[in-house]
Amino acid sequence: MTELRAFHAVATGGGFIRAGELLTRSQSTVTAQVRSLEQRYGVELFFRGRGRTARLTPLGEKLFETTRQLFSLEKDAEALVAEAGRNKGGTLRVGAISPRWATGMMAHMMRRYPTLDVNLTLDNSQTLLDMVLSYQIDLAYIGAHLPNPDCDMRLVSQPEIVFAVSKEHPLAYKGIVSRDAFGQQTLIQREQGSETRSLMDTALVEHEYSPGRTAVFGSREGALQAAQKGLGLAPISTGEIPDGAQVEIVRAADFSIHGEIHAICLRSRRNLQIITEAFEAGL
Repeated sequence: MTELRAFHAVATGGGFIRAGELLTRSQSTVTAQVRSLEQRYGVELFFRGRGRTARLTPLGEKLFETTRQLFSLEKDAEALVAEAGRNKGGTLRVGAISPRWATGMMAHMMRRYPTLDVNLTLDNSQTLLDMVLSYQIDLAYIGAHLPNPDCDMRLVSQPEIVFAVSKEHPLAYKGIVSRDAFGQQTLIQREQGSETRSLMDTALVEHEYSPGRTAVFGSREGALQAAQKGLGLAPISTGEIPDGAQVEIVRAADFSIHGEIHAICLRSRRNLQIITEAFEAGL
């Protein structure tokens, strides 16, 4: 465990000098511990660079995934035994597909725990789920329809998914797009892994809506900005349209879609009071 802890510190800090600072040990001690681990199994875990840097080998990257979980669980165990969930310190790591889903809970936790650090990561649903599963964040607000066996999920909203268009777009005043009219439009797509994109793609196929062309802008913000510039129709959840956005809402004539926003955390971590309280807090 001492050698694994040394390895984890080097991987986290990106070098042996920084690892020594993290562990309050000398650089030579950390170097010797990592080298002992490598020599025992006849493997290479780092590509040693000149100066302060150390880059993970492919095997090192796989081991780092394991030690990240290992030492996260160690912290959880310490927190449980010491009832750390009851004190007013520490860090709560939150993920969300849009700030609006997380801000209510974050405000609640910050009021209750004045010295609690709360960090927010914004990304798509698949990335945030992966981060929860790999212990990189504590809980997340994501779009999801299927349960994950390793997670507890709580439904918090069912926002409608619509098309955003610029206020000057020909469809803006109608508010509706027919199948035929859709065939003459540009569909502005988000990145793979977006629950909004997945649900809209499924509905378009089921109802035989085919766009004239498709343009991928890689994120919700990029797609929304493209729509504001009049480049096409951008699928978006009504809950994700920011105040002041220069867009109008257009709905499909033949179908409607509602997403599902869930709070999600690892089932194995619900025994930590700080996570349980955050998970159950209202929006």
